[in-house]
Amino acid sequence: MTVSIFRRLFGKKTKEANMTVCGLANAGKTSTINYLMYGDSKTTIPTMGVNINNIDFPNLHLKIFDLGGQTGFRNFWTQINEKSDAVVYIVDGSDQSNFEESREVFHKVIETQINIGIPVLVLLNKADLSECMPRAEFIQKFGLLQLSSVINWAVYKTSAKSGKGLVDAFTYLFHLLEQEA
Repeated sequence: MTVSIFRRLFGKKTKEANMTVCGLANAGKTSTINYLMYGDSKTTIPTMGVNINNIDFPNLHLKIFDLGGQTGFRNFWTQINEKSDAVVYIVDGSDQSNFEESREVFHKVIETQINIGIPVLVLLNKADLSECMPRAEFIQKFGLLQLSSVINWAVYKTSAKSGKGLVDAFTYLFHLLEQEA
């Protein structure tokens, strides 16, 4: 009874959540986070290891782990992904030469590094480029349809440069994280 009185007096408790952002090098992970934090694109350098950022929303305190995508840093992903409440996997939608590697890395993350039931947001980034793969084709070729019974996933076409699709994608994800409170 006392707890409900405090909730009415002081409002809903802020949920704390951990989110990892991973994908191959140069997919746009840090640029996406910068757009979320500052509202525009900023010049970035490759992430060496892990960058940690905190963002506060009205009902959500989010700790973001930006994971370096180079092969040598992927060994560290497991211990961080296993503790995450959500995973964002970013794919350079214009880079056909690394598509298969990105698909394999993603499936390894899903099969071995995350807890069942957490939301997985896949961003088909660089949608502002003409060579970006269509969303429906991406979903099929990336093998997401086969994962529908295993994970709660969503795919959005985005551009970390222009911000296209980012608000919709992260509104969806943050809503899921707030509901878990």
